[in-house]
Amino acid sequence: MLFKTDTISQTATWQKTFILFLLGGIVFTGCQPKAPEATTVNLKTPGVKYTSYKGTTGQRTPVTLPDSSRVILNSASVLEVPENYLQGNRAVILDGDAFFNVTPATDTFTVTSDKLRATVLGTSFKMRSFASQHGATVYLLTGKIRVGKSYHSTTDNQPEILERGQMILANNEIDLMEKETYHPEELETWLSDTLHVQNANPMTLSRVLEEWFGVEIEMKGDASKSPVITDARFFNATLEDVLRSLGEQQHFKYKITNNKAVITF
Repeated sequence: MLFKTDTISQTATWQKTFILFLLGGIVFTGCQPKAPEATTVNLKTPGVKYTSYKGTTGQRTPVTLPDSSRVILNSASVLEVPENYLQGNRAVILDGDAFFNVTPATDTFTVTSDKLRATVLGTSFKMRSFASQHGATVYLLTGKIRVGKSYHSTTDNQPEILERGQMILANNEIDLMEKETYHPEELETWLSDTLHVQNANPMTLSRVLEEWFGVEIEMKGDASKSPVITDARFFNATLEDVLRSLGEQQHFKYKITNNKAVITF
């Protein structure tokens, strides 16, 4: 099962469908110009050295930046921090899924991925943008943020200003970026690292784990007779912890490799 949406759900059915459309669940070709392919390597400033931080597969990795800004890197995400970060260049590069709690300063703070660029002075937000996927999202939790495309678009290069409860949905394959709303309480639940699995069949479970841990889940075998998980809670648990526990209840085996988990019934 490939990643469809981020961990923050939408408030209406049409919005959920729209998310699938933007993030790769439904793609129509030929209706929009395709944005240029980019990688984080292309985003680095020539001649500047970077320190790379990488999240461990299946768990979160905390990172403290030189200005005391705090970052939570999700599974297999990579954050590039330049050596001149404190010299008026609070600009980092993200390939993955991360939450940023930015220390206020006179210098702006910028996160750039292959699809989006977010600029703030001091605020907290979550960005998900893997170079290997066409979809990307930004969720603002506190303060304000300006978000735009990190590449030149032939259709629209106008950035959006977000406030609490607002988010960005983007897809570089169809060159779209839209502002939507979400429930901030759900991002706060993600930050508390308390995973609640309720009334989940194997299909629902795989989606929950994809969204929570930022991984890809592949299911094999016949899961039709697997019992529903009625209620399970996990605090500060890794993907390994969750799969080990739920595998006993739903009768499956699993294998975690890189940023992918294969579940076999």
